Amino acid sequence: MGSIDYSSVIETLQKKIKEIMEKEEICGLAIALVDKNDIIWSEGFGFTDYKTKEKITADTLFSTQSMGKTITATCFMIMASKGMISLDDQLRKFYPEFDINTKFGDKNKEIEKITFRRMLGHQAGFTHEAPVGNNFDDNPCTMKEHIESINGTWLRSEVGTELAYSNLGYDLTAYVLSKIKKKSYSEVVKEELFKPLGIKVATLDITEALEHSFARGHTGEFERPTVQVPMLGAGGVYISVNEQAKFAMLHLNNGKINGKQLISKELYEEMYKPQFEEEGIKSPFGLGIYKEDEAFSHGGGGYGYLTQQTWMPKNEIAVIVFTNSMHHKSEQVKIGRKALELMHKEKTKPKVIKIESKKLKKLTGTYYRQRVNMQNIVLEENKLVCYDEYGKKTILYTQDELEFLTETGSKITFELDEHQKAKYLKWKNEKYFFKVKYNDSLDEQFGPNEKEWEKCVGIYQYLMYGTYYYAALGVFNGYLYYYNTTKMKLEKHAENHYFTADGESLEFKNNEVRFGNVSYTKIDLNFDDLLAEYKSNEHKKHTYKRPIMSLVGILYWKNGFKEAYEFLLKTIEANDFFKINLMTFGNLLYFYRDIKNAKICFEKLNAIDENNEKVEEMLERIDKELK
Repeated sequence: MGSIDYSSVIETLQKKIKEIMEKEEICGLAIALVDKNDIIWSEGFGFTDYKTKEKITADTLFSTQSMGKTITATCFMIMASKGMISLDDQLRKFYPEFDINTKFGDKNKEIEKITFRRMLGHQAGFTHEAPVGNNFDDNPCTMKEHIESINGTWLRSEVGTELAYSNLGYDLTAYVLSKIKKKSYSEVVKEELFKPLGIKVATLDITEALEHSFARGHTGEFERPTVQVPMLGAGGVYISVNEQAKFAMLHLNNGKINGKQLISKELYEEMYKPQFEEEGIKSPFGLGIYKEDEAFSHGGGGYGYLTQQTWMPKNEIAVIVFTNSMHHKSEQVKIGRKALELMHKEKTKPKVIKIESKKLKKLTGTYYRQRVNMQNIVLEENKLVCYDEYGKKTILYTQDELEFLTETGSKITFELDEHQKAKYLKWKNEKYFFKVKYNDSLDEQFGPNEKEWEKCVGIYQYLMYGTYYYAALGVFNGYLYYYNTTKMKLEKHAENHYFTADGESLEFKNNEVRFGNVSYTKIDLNFDDLLAEYKSNEHKKHTYKRPIMSLVGILYWKNGFKEAYEFLLKTIEANDFFKINLMTFGNLLYFYRDIKNAKICFEKLNAIDENNEKVEEMLERIDKELK
């Protein structure tokens, strides 16, 4: 696997693929992850067919359907690099008998405009299918018969004026390449492309393909007919993911393989350029290639197969996914994109500089500022990890003792006070900047635990928009805290006057607290009365959601998980709507690294609310952490 460890990517994909195959009832699938020099991982799943139940491997041949268009375009570029043909040559230069009808003016003038660039770029004005040997015709025919049947058909648009995906341009290109070489197109592909790449088993002949492990196409459990398709240029290749990986490497190496430039640099670049523009918008189609954001791709579908190759030349990675079922929801595309995303994430992780654990340890703790999520910085496996209140986990990659980077490029810088203790952290990226101040840490020494705090400890309520909300004052590790869901340590300024880390003032007088200039009143709560209120006021359920979560947090910090969890379940019994707080409580516990109890919350919510992707994601993450 080289210097980059993709093991977690592979593990994630193996699990995901098995889940998708079971859910979508996919017969078989093969996948390969590729970099510019090697296959990182390849594996087969499921069966070649339902009758024999032969297991698919990474060497099993699939019909790749329209993925073959990229192979045809590549063969063209190889031969063009040798001077045998040019992108802007007219089709009739090599196939003078070609004839087609048009309603757009003079027929011969239109035909003269049909070049290989326009055929490979889907702008030659062709319809999609030929009359003989098309996707709707299983009768055997030769490639020559298929090509000749195009003569006399009609253009669907004026040549060069519209983008219209078509098989015909690729089949005509393949036919011309075979005429130039005076060999079958199958022989041309083997000689010009497969042999230089070391591809030995792949073929365009169904008879040859069936001599090897071969995945038969399906729709559901129905096995599609296995026939020799004459559409060799548009989609006639039978190949395994292991051999397709060698083809992908050619494109990841800018048209060069084993030190030899098979495709000239100029023509390689031309393949990737948008070939059509309409009203200022460039088409995503290059030549045999489709552009999607930072990646390129081409897929195929038909005769019971759905296939996809997606690659990023800039990052030198590719993913190939073949399936021998075509009833599913384009899972080959989704798996390919997800795999490429995970590979890209792994490959572009910031480099890490090793720092002593004790130097990192002094940066751990919670950081807080008004209207910014509280951040919990934790040391895990000699790496700093940041958690927020919503379940988000961010690894901080060490650049020096006080500077870190995230996978998305954010820069985190810590600043220390005169005692070399954490003071605050700055979080900066292209979109925003915030500075959060140090709040507390599990490693702090026991505080002063002043006796005067006893009179102010308890639960308080405050009124907002006609509804009572709750907070509490309590002592933890010898320090006074203001808390509901999260805890904010209070620093004494004067008698009965305190400040939070981010500078908010709290004053205590008799049974009242003024926090941030808002009055809070100390109360004795009757939780049974509250539950009755929540049950009888359906129209206020949205109003009650936050106060309930505040009480859950208060009970957790005051009396422990069991009491908080039981109260939360009672609110759900009162009104099923409040199950949403299981997610909030689970995220809070995960944030504070009480992951066993967080799991209890997520498992309960999963039982109540099935198919919640966020819950499933959190459970999967927690299970990994608990191993």
